[in-house]
Amino acid sequence: MWPNLLRHNFLKEFVTPIIKVTRGDSTRSFFTIADYDRWEHENSRKGFHIKYYKGLGTSTGKEAKEYFSDLNKHVITFKHSGDKKEVEAAITLAFQKI
Repeated sequence: MWPNLLRHNFLKEFVTPIIKVTRGDSTRSFFTIADYDRWEHENSRKGFHIKYYKGLGTSTGKEAKEYFSDLNKHVITFKHSGDKKEVEAAITLAFQKI
């Protein structure tokens, strides 16, 4: 309703992993399906524990503390580009239901 508010660059998204793969003490987090698919194509799943996340509610308390202690990795700030169509497309991409 107030598109001019977007020029103040206050719109942020908090992102959490959607898939984590673990083997021993080593854990790798994936924030997109495409990144996981590339990893899976190059690696065997054998020996890895794979956990799928639906959102922050799937995470343990320990994981949530990890996310909030590294905000640079987990917060994306949307910046106004000056182009109204680009801004609207970015907002739609970020918040549309799939």
